[in-house]
Amino acid sequence: MRDVQLEITALEDQPFGALVRGWDPSAALDEAARDDITKALADHVVLVFRGHRQPADEELVAFAESFGPLIKGSEWLRDAGSKPEILPVTNARDDMGIPKGTGGAGELEWHADYSYVPQPAKQSFLNAVELPEAGPRTCFASQYRTLETLPDELVERLRTLRARHSVAEYVEGGKDPNRQQLYKGFEAKRKRDEEAGVQRPPIPEAEHPVVLRHPDTGRELVYVSKGLTREIIGLERSESNALLKQLHQHATRPDAVYAHEWEVGDLVVFDALAGLHRRDSWDPHQQRVMRQLSTMVG
Repeated sequence: MRDVQLEITALEDQPFGALVRGWDPSAALDEAARDDITKALADHVVLVFRGHRQPADEELVAFAESFGPLIKGSEWLRDAGSKPEILPVTNARDDMGIPKGTGGAGELEWHADYSYVPQPAKQSFLNAVELPEAGPRTCFASQYRTLETLPDELVERLRTLRARHSVAEYVEGGKDPNRQQLYKGFEAKRKRDEEAGVQRPPIPEAEHPVVLRHPDTGRELVYVSKGLTREIIGLERSESNALLKQLHQHATRPDAVYAHEWEVGDLVVFDALAGLHRRDSWDPHQQRVMRQLSTMVG
């Protein structure tokens, strides 16, 4: 007997994505249900779980762990709580004005989760706990589709290249006002940890092939993003920037993007290798609270 009965249907009038109903956060995810979800991810890249009750932290971790070991990115970003597998993504602050999680209310650029880690994210899980009155949307682009729609000669060239990925620009500041706010928040958390004698691991960076073969599907995909890919290794800076810009513009064409309109309780599960994503900005006087988890490529 199956513990979980899932109904999975493709999203209408969207370039990709599927809606999943019937998930019970309290029920163990059996092998058949896990296989159904894994196959649906391979087919649709983004899965929107809707209509269930809000899972507890323990239930969310157990569900995500069904797909593989989880990245504890909250430790790098100084947001680890009782469940370090959960990264709080929020503009909320505590009584001292220190951010309770990662990210302000500004736009978040296109990126692939944890691409700056030697063992990057394979699947990601994003759950809406509290939302502003309006927005923000999270937009997704399929990097399978990016590769499939590029000229053959360009794909052959991309297969020979590697790229460097880093998140340091976001935590070290920069000219962008939104990044300055993130930097100030990160520095406040660093000072808090130092005063409490809490040690955190350093934030890594990594190199990856520009064209990856997905370990589950065997399909090739383009693995660069505007938000986290800093350079194509071995190219002059101007050539690297031009190539990255070309790939970014091709991947994020309006007709190739799925824009998710959130409802409280939504759990969006997406292929973190094949699915780039970005977030709109929103009114900073309103609070948004999300829980994020990722499995790692093993």
